[in-house]
Amino acid sequence: MFMRKALKFLLLGNFLCLSAFSQNAEVKTVDDIFAPHIVGVAPSDAYVGLCKMPDGELRHYNYGEHSEFPYPCYLSSKDSGMTWTQVRLSPHLQYADQQSPVSGEYIRLFCANGGVYSVRTEGGLDGGRTVSRIDDRLGIMNRPPIFIRNGKRVISGAHRTDRSGAFVYYSDDDGRSWKQSNQVNAPLHKKGGFHQGVRWNHGGVEPTVVELNDGRLWMIFRTSQDRHYQSWSYDGGETWTESEPSPFYGTITMPTLFRMGDGRLLFFWCNTTPLPELPTANGVWDDVFTNRDAVHVAISEDDGKTWRGFRELLLNPERNSRYFGDTKSGEDKSVHQVQAVEIKPGKILVSVGQYVKCRKLVIFDVNWLYETGRSCNFDDGLASWSAFRYYKGITGHCSYNRQAENLLVQHPDYPDRKALRIAYTPNDSLVQDNDGAVWNFPASADGQINMRLCIPDDCAKVNLVLNDRWFNPTDTVALYECMYRVELTRDRLGIRNEKWHDLKIEWKKNRPAVLYVDGKRRLKLPIVSETEHGISYLHLVGERIQSKNGLLIELVEGGQKNQ
Repeated sequence: MFMRKALKFLLLGNFLCLSAFSQNAEVKTVDDIFAPHIVGVAPSDAYVGLCKMPDGELRHYNYGEHSEFPYPCYLSSKDSGMTWTQVRLSPHLQYADQQSPVSGEYIRLFCANGGVYSVRTEGGLDGGRTVSRIDDRLGIMNRPPIFIRNGKRVISGAHRTDRSGAFVYYSDDDGRSWKQSNQVNAPLHKKGGFHQGVRWNHGGVEPTVVELNDGRLWMIFRTSQDRHYQSWSYDGGETWTESEPSPFYGTITMPTLFRMGDGRLLFFWCNTTPLPELPTANGVWDDVFTNRDAVHVAISEDDGKTWRGFRELLLNPERNSRYFGDTKSGEDKSVHQVQAVEIKPGKILVSVGQYVKCRKLVIFDVNWLYETGRSCNFDDGLASWSAFRYYKGITGHCSYNRQAENLLVQHPDYPDRKALRIAYTPNDSLVQDNDGAVWNFPASADGQINMRLCIPDDCAKVNLVLNDRWFNPTDTVALYECMYRVELTRDRLGIRNEKWHDLKIEWKKNRPAVLYVDGKRRLKLPIVSETEHGISYLHLVGERIQSKNGLLIELVEGGQKNQ
């Protein structure tokens, strides 16, 4: 009954069916924005250069990598990010963007000429500049400064080109002079299990830092493991504890912590796992990136103890491109870098991604992270799904070219609607040629998935997987590193015909789940792996067995129980 009512409601245009990334024509001001809404393109790689001026003007400088402009400039918005104009800068001045709450001066750290430098304004942005060399060892990608201890200390996360570990620079004189903390690192990735080779072992890099309410500093950093690692400082960043795995999945991608004006924490990260390493991967350099196509955001009201949301902020606009590897040296078609500012209470502007076709300026309302469910009946196609495969042969910068899976077919009962079809067609040109599709919903410790499906005669064998992170659509490793899995076959589900049936799976955190078909209890699903935050992904994984027909799905819903 629930599913039939839900289907009727969805057909009437329930807004939850719309892609979270669609551009709503009715959005006229920032107050109209709820779900993530793209408002522009960042002028360079997104991890640095975004700021908010005292008068509310938003700026995004282009001193990140791979700027689309060959001269110094910034994008400016004076209407809360809705429209942007370019402002050129003098090529003879160094610019800074993070304002000290104590002096009002602007500070930035950057790498150049074999070392690391700080730039500090003298008399504001219209005044002079002091540029100081603070490290004779070359660094890379210094994070924007943060101000702790009521602005009396400045912190900037850093790592060096020798990949010797994550650390911070800190200043107690408003950015005039700097000292360095100890470095913390992560264990090396090792060959074994599903991995026939070794991931790029680059140590602990790209650290993000936030000051907690009890005075501690919390650092989370990028690693070659399946998780980001974390460390704490009890002395304002001068020394850091030995690192350990964090609560967040992330492999060779950048994490970002952000403190809102009301004290809540946001965490931006990919929450993705790459394909297993190839035998050719030797740990020296990454052969191919296969988990940089989704970026997520979660929110905490208790200073990072618990989190909710775990929602896809942006899926890579280029994720299906047959020419994905068509890039210049070093250009990365990814969405794994983030910087954020709070435009007004609860409205967040995010600069996300690398490469001009992938990076975006996105605004969302944090109340979107408190939604308890999501639905899709494919009215918007596969805009909210990851459904692609990789062509063999590494191209461009650590890339595979992509094949967009043609998984949508005309609904057999409604000519004006679409249904999702999972089958199998052999294709030797692909890294993995099974069908697969991945869909995100709000993380739920105690939740449910509803699905309306049809299993024709001689149907392809398909596995339903429930997980707490993004896997590549065709990655069968997900079957072994998930919370629950079940074969969607007639025998397994107790279905005897080609009619449409309602499937529901209910779970309680880290306990066996219960599967229902047409309202009747059918199966008890054991836990495959435990989850820390709850389930947030539906993953359909087809098997490599040829058959006449494919599994059909006309509706999916996911989220907390009893919505």
